[in-house]
Amino acid sequence: MKGITGNPALDAYHRMGISPVGGARPVDRAEVSTPTAGGTSAAEVKISSRARDLAADAGRDIDSGKVEALKARIQDGSFRVDSQKIAQRMMEQLG
Repeated sequence: MKGITGNPALDAYHRMGISPVGGARPVDRAEVSTPTAGGTSAAEVKISSRARDLAADAGRDIDSGKVEALKARIQDGSFRVDSQKIAQRMMEQLG
């Protein structure tokens, strides 16, 4: 037999006596779940050779002098973002 709404989840709430508008019963106490002794398992992570290559080359192309100059310009408030230039480069990259 179908319930009032035809939706099993809503019908279950109705059977529990919970009103759809703020009528939920208060919880007496919070229950904390603890992991079981045999329930832990190790995750296996595989890193591709491409990812290893990228990680190895990560710091090689950084111009630390340029980074420091940009940091200084941001700190003193002289750095300005050219939104037109950013939009143009995005369009070039995306096609």
